[in-house]
Amino acid sequence: MANRDSLIGVFRIIYRWRKTIRNICIITLVGSIGLSLLLDNYFKATTVFYPASPELANPELIFGYTSQVTQYFGSDRDLDRLDELANGNEVVDYMVKKFHLYEHYKIDSTTLKGQSKVRERFLNLYSAQKNKNDAIELSIEDTDPQLAATMANAARDRINEIGQRLIKNSQERLLATFEDNIKRKTADLELLGDSLRILQSRYNIYSVTEQGEQLSTQLSRAESEIVRGKARLEVLENNPLIPKDTIEYIKANLRAYQRERENLMTPDPKGGNLSIKSFNEGLPKVSVLSDLHFQARKQLSYDKERYNQIKAAYNTDIPALQVVEAAEVPLLKSRPKRSIIVIACVLAAFLFSILGILIAEAYRDFNWKEITGDREG
Repeated sequence: MANRDSLIGVFRIIYRWRKTIRNICIITLVGSIGLSLLLDNYFKATTVFYPASPELANPELIFGYTSQVTQYFGSDRDLDRLDELANGNEVVDYMVKKFHLYEHYKIDSTTLKGQSKVRERFLNLYSAQKNKNDAIELSIEDTDPQLAATMANAARDRINEIGQRLIKNSQERLLATFEDNIKRKTADLELLGDSLRILQSRYNIYSVTEQGEQLSTQLSRAESEIVRGKARLEVLENNPLIPKDTIEYIKANLRAYQRERENLMTPDPKGGNLSIKSFNEGLPKVSVLSDLHFQARKQLSYDKERYNQIKAAYNTDIPALQVVEAAEVPLLKSRPKRSIIVIACVLAAFLFSILGILIAEAYRDFNWKEITGDREG
């Protein structure tokens, strides 16, 4: 019953002060309408994009040397990385410089706090964050709708450039490593080639397989002819019916093949012919160097091919993000919501006026002079 009486008392006070409350609300209504009309209209332009998979810059994937399924969109880590780039100072400073935001926001660039103020102002109008679909949603507000759309697309393109630059920096370091490795292996290959030529010149071995077969064939033929010549000479030499010239011819052929066999078995001191002895002596050395030279050429060829693939990937324009929606010129303003501002102001004025009246009524009977006098005393 007491609570009901107290509420009735409150309503009586409000009713008694109703004209004052009404006047305050009317004044607030007029003032809030006037102030809201003075506020600039801001337009929001939004672009949406996903991170592209860094594997798109993989040479194996570009040239089809792997059976891996191509992933065109990046992972959660790539999304986080793109989010960090979008909210980094490099993007902010680029936008400030490109669109002359000191002049646009009327901020003095010569002061110590000028850079901090222009960044803060831009960030208040700029937003880049992940949305519910795990995409980056980048928005920029401005009083000029065309400029808002242009800035949003420019910020997205800058993020793409930074992402591409990070990938290309890694490729540049890899290319530099391959270049140094190719130079070193080229020098080693030249050294092996010089050593191989010296050994080939020393032992007259230029083709292990062909020369080995050739020596074997020549020696077999010489041995065969020597055996055949001795047999002929043995049969025909004591035969008085055989002309002496024929016997001398057979002896000459026999001496020629014996000399050939001797040359094949014994190396020429002047190094003019290839003998079996020198061939067998130089074969292991030449074979080892030939194998090393072949492996070095093969590895160098592989490194050059790999280098060319990486360079081709480096020179290819592979995006760091996949654009889902480009920013368009907004047709409707994003703020201010003038009706909400006016309603909120009037409601606040109504509530605070009631609260002020209730407080004034509650402490109306206090003797403030007596309280002030006691304090002074």
